[in-house]
Amino acid sequence: MKKTTTVRAMIAPEKKQKAGEILARLGMNHSEAINIFYSLIIENEGLPFPVRLPDRKKGQEKKDTPMEPNALDPVLLSHLKKSARINLRLGRGLP
Repeated sequence: MKKTTTVRAMIAPEKKQKAGEILARLGMNHSEAINIFYSLIIENEGLPFPVRLPDRKKGQEKKDTPMEPNALDPVLLSHLKKSARINLRLGRGLP
C-alpha cells in the first residue's frame, strides 16, 4: 500500500470550483496539481514564482520584475504531471 498524507486548506468555494474546471481541462485533479506544486517548491527550494510585497506608496505590486520567466511551459507541465502520476502509482508520493 502506498503511503500518502493529507493536506487540508481552507479556500473559497468559488475559487475551488473555478480552479477545478481549469484543472479538468488540463486533465488533472486537485491532488495532482498540489503534488506538482509541492514538487516545484522542493525543486526551487522556495515558491516557483516571485513573491513581492506591494508598493507601499501606490498600494500596487511592483512591476519591475517580469513574471514570464517563471511561467510553466506546457511541455514541462506535461512531464511533471506524468512524473507525479508514476510516483503515485509506485507509492513514492513526492520525489
